[in-house]
Amino acid sequence: RQLLIEGFLRELARLGPAVAQPKDVCAELGLSKALVNYHFGSRDGLIAECMAVGYERYVDELMAAADTAGAPGTNPEARLRAWIERQIDWTKENRGLAAALNFPNVASGLPQGIPGEVSNRLQEAGTRNMFNLLGLVRDVRAADRPDGNPGDDVETGFDSVVVGWMTLGFSVWNGGRHEPTGGWSPEHHAAARKHLVDNAVAIARRSPVRG
Repeated sequence: RQLLIEGFLRELARLGPAVAQPKDVCAELGLSKALVNYHFGSRDGLIAECMAVGYERYVDELMAAADTAGAPGTNPEARLRAWIERQIDWTKENRGLAAALNFPNVASGLPQGIPGEVSNRLQEAGTRNMFNLLGLVRDVRAADRPDGNPGDDVETGFDSVVVGWMTLGFSVWNGGRHEPTGGWSPEHHAAARKHLVDNAVAIARRSPVRG
């Protein structure tokens, strides 16, 4: 079961659910295709399970990147920047899985939708991801004030959502194949990325947005 999850996750991340086939993974691993139905009920069941596992790991990876940039309570801006940068890179590295997660009704290839148990896991991981980001933004805000008080919790929460949506939107654009901007040079992408990260940190601080 675990071999199938790991193998199909790699295919899903690379190719997306419309192209990735369990039979190819089974052939590579030397496993019977019947094991897919035995463990997951169907190809759709395997896709759903991999979406849940992949997203749970994604949430862990973002915080691991933040922790690498500095221990909790230290270097708050570096931690937030690392969280944002890892999301951008992860989305590009895992285009197929990212598409399935960001556009589940279209890109997941699941005609019956996301099963309830998997949907619950995705929502739980999403809530954890949002609280992680909230903590990072609160730390940046607290470090930027003489009294160490991050300020109003509701305001901080809304600004965290804004930072999250900005990062997600840029990540999807940068990780995809957006035809109107397909001719942008690597230099354009790098400049846009730096601008995004700088603005996100400015919002976290509630300082003037940088031009």
